[in-house]
Amino acid sequence: MKAVIIGGGSIGQRHAGNLKGLGVNTRIVDIDEIETIDSILNNGFDFGLVCSPNLYHIEHCTKLAEYNIPTFCEKPFYSDVDGVASLLKTVEEKKLITMVAANLRFADEVKSIDSTASYINVHFGYDLKKWRPDSDHLLSYSANKALGGGILLDAIHELDYLYFKFGKIQDIFYNKSKLTNITNDTEDLVVGRIYFESGTIADFSLNYLSEDYQRYYDILEDGVLKRKNINISNQMYIDEMTYFIDCVVSNTQGMNSFNEANTLLTTII
Repeated sequence: MKAVIIGGGSIGQRHAGNLKGLGVNTRIVDIDEIETIDSILNNGFDFGLVCSPNLYHIEHCTKLAEYNIPTFCEKPFYSDVDGVASLLKTVEEKKLITMVAANLRFADEVKSIDSTASYINVHFGYDLKKWRPDSDHLLSYSANKALGGGILLDAIHELDYLYFKFGKIQDIFYNKSKLTNITNDTEDLVVGRIYFESGTIADFSLNYLSEDYQRYYDILEDGVLKRKNINISNQMYIDEMTYFIDCVVSNTQGMNSFNEANTLLTTII
């Protein structure tokens, strides 16, 4: 199989390495090559990955859809709604297989969550300077609103796995704050609560401020809150990509399609 990856940053490189291990030949298209994307896509690919900065996701997904290429898009699906409706219409008309990144759905600690739990408290936090250690964090998309940054979208994996486990959202409330200069103009803290139609209540806290990496949830079990740390491993990404490839090969739409991801995003933002 052949895959094209738009965006050669850290996540694009991770996927390229994992795909190589799965026997897939990849062609990475860096952002500075994007003007030649048409000539590259003319070579034909079995599927594509969009791993570019958030603000380009819809543009690059739309380009792959023009060439009838099943597409995996990194999170978040988008940071701006411009072009979303047109892309979804094209994908539906062409019956393209799509998926938005949801690697935490493949984490053992998430898979084991009891979907009938009445309460869960989710937390993610990490110092943005440590998150982007090889570059100026203030130049990253995370720190800049115009690039689609902010901790709400950066840590949307937490809200995604809540949606995955507990279903439709009835109401969501949250406050976004910029408490420090760790970003230029994006929020560095979000605190909120979700009421699910199933009856589950979820609190969540997301930040760019924690000195050490923190990713866990406290879940109400047997009348007490029990903490589960979520362990991040490359195997999650391999399992995620294997799942998507299986969907492409079988021509079967799987979970977290563009439509599903859009449902969550429109509820949140």
